[in-house]
Amino acid sequence: MKRPAPEAKRRIRILGGTVQVIRPWRRVAGIRIVGRLDSAGPGFLRLERFRARNLYRDDGDSEPYRFEVLHRRGVDAVAIVPFYLDRRTRRFMVICKVGFRPGLYLRHRLPLAARDRRKYTSVIEAVAGSLEPGDRGEAGITARAAAELFEETGLQPIAGGSRDLGAGFFPSHGQSTEKVHLRACRVDPRRAIDPPGDGSVNESDAGTIAIEGRRLIAMCRAGLIEDPKLEIGVTRLLFLLSRRNQRGD
Repeated sequence: MKRPAPEAKRRIRILGGTVQVIRPWRRVAGIRIVGRLDSAGPGFLRLERFRARNLYRDDGDSEPYRFEVLHRRGVDAVAIVPFYLDRRTRRFMVICKVGFRPGLYLRHRLPLAARDRRKYTSVIEAVAGSLEPGDRGEAGITARAAAELFEETGLQPIAGGSRDLGAGFFPSHGQSTEKVHLRACRVDPRRAIDPPGDGSVNESDAGTIAIEGRRLIAMCRAGLIEDPKLEIGVTRLLFLLSRRNQRGD
């Protein structure tokens, strides 16, 4: 039996906003590169390069051109917006992950167009995960969302608390075939247990926090949170809930 996680009572300031800690995360100071792997080796991502011509409806075609496209193993992903109403403050809260993304940490080595002063030793992001090849249909996506929610946060959806956030979106349609599907569900943070994780270092080190919904959107617009999954998902959920309140549902 997993050890119950502490109740979400600790409040701290992070990146300019007050958040509620549900599960603390391990702080990262930096990384040391210990080796390089073959870019064509096995992994979750696959890169294809092509030469192609566009075929037009008037029977013409274009000059040959080159393009590249990146595929995930399960092609698409799912992002989850877990939410609850804080009993003490009566505020609408959204649960997010906090963790380390080594790729973002290495941005400082690149020739950036504008100076980026952040060190990216921690990132606030949505609870999310890649679909597996066997995840099929809306039911399969929903099941994967529940599995990722439990794996990353130790939480389970409350029955009858799901919300329809509409169609998915392409986060980088110029380079990737990945579509992100959205799911929202009501949770009870007091029932959180230690999440099992996926066995990876950075998921084991990650923590979970709760941020008031409108504050979260303000943090996105200020650049304090830079995950489009969170901004799109929470914006849609706030709009949906405001319409329900106006109707008196």
